Amino acid sequence: MSSLDDKLYEKSVECPVCGNQFKVLAVKRKAYIVESRDTDFCVTYKDINPLFYDVWICQLCGYAAQKSTFSKITYKRSELIKKHITPRWVAKESPSVIESEAAVNRYKLALINAQISKAKSSEVAGICLKIAWLYRFMGKEEDELHFLKHSLDKYLEAFSSERFPLENMDEATVMYLIAELHRRVGNLEESARWLNKVISLKGIPDRISKLAREQWQSLRETLKEEKAANMI
Repeated sequence: MSSLDDKLYEKSVECPVCGNQFKVLAVKRKAYIVESRDTDFCVTYKDINPLFYDVWICQLCGYAAQKSTFSKITYKRSELIKKHITPRWVAKESPSVIESEAAVNRYKLALINAQISKAKSSEVAGICLKIAWLYRFMGKEEDELHFLKHSLDKYLEAFSSERFPLENMDEATVMYLIAELHRRVGNLEESARWLNKVISLKGIPDRISKLAREQWQSLRETLKEEKAANMI
């Protein structure tokens, strides 16, 4: 038995696409032990990472989505899953404990489902961001950067076309995240522009205000150093 088995439990789920009843693994609340938090909201946990168990997959029809959106799929989107995913789906046995590579594959399946069924840009952005985090845990920087860029593009689309909240985030939080993703992919001037927007907002959450000001100070020093180096 794995040392992680005692931190997991099974729960029953009904697939909203095909009606199949199946079981998923979930992490017990008491097993969540936060080790650190990154500036783009990525959380590192001790022992077991609940992010690994956040995607549910119906082995009958191939529908996959994050647990927060799994049951919310519309009829129109479910029909696209039945048309484009199910005929090509080959069921695989789910592992008793999910590791990094398996977690990446599960999120990529959720991403394919979201793209094919024409999910909102914000949902696609969130999936891409979590794939980037998984690659960060694995130390695969190039893959992480690839999905950070995709996430940024989709959050920018969502910001201009969707109503708030986006994936449970208010406007200031999304603006801060866009600024941070710009910084992480190397768009420092754009990051500074978005951080200025966040700082100028009134009544934003204290945590976001603090993060934005800290990042702005750090970014301003970096831009000064770059400017000085270019003058040499």
